[in-house]
Amino acid sequence: MRTALYGGTFDPIHHGHLILAREAMEQLGLDRVVFIPTAVSPFKQGTAPAPADARLAMVRAAIAGEPRFECDDSELGRGGPSYTVDTVDAWRARAPGDELFYFIGQDNVRDLAAWKRWEELRAKATFVVFERAEPPAHGFPAVRRRVDVSATEVRKRVAEGRSIRYLVPEAVREIIETRQLYKGDHH
Repeated sequence: MRTALYGGTFDPIHHGHLILAREAMEQLGLDRVVFIPTAVSPFKQGTAPAPADARLAMVRAAIAGEPRFECDDSELGRGGPSYTVDTVDAWRARAPGDELFYFIGQDNVRDLAAWKRWEELRAKATFVVFERAEPPAHGFPAVRRRVDVSATEVRKRVAEGRSIRYLVPEAVREIIETRQLYKGDHH
């Protein structure tokens, strides 16, 4: 089975995440895409995301009804910083026959050498880069589709009392509103 792991804070998950996952699934002939919300990003330890249970609920709501999208809460269960190599190792143990892919944003490519056990990691999973601009020379498969929406923009709009309709799935908007997420948030 060709499985892509899509780790991230998903704070909140938005249509850009979903569109890129669908595009990658089609371009690469993937059997499934597994969304994995991080407990704590090793590179974002200074900022506090929305509560883990809220981010998990938003991911599950966003992918509901899409049979080839799954959600894995293992990083949230582990707690502490979420290291990609640990997650890939866990998936290798769970599904040893799968061909693993790992989605990253173009902005993460320059920092890959700083990732925990980087050389080992790149041998265990094929990185797929979601490119936002002209492609750099990284040698990984790339998904090129411009989707101009970001979680930062969504949080800012909520904090300012502006609409996020069409930026996130309706079920995600309802969770944000019900749980009063990102109110007064200015990061």
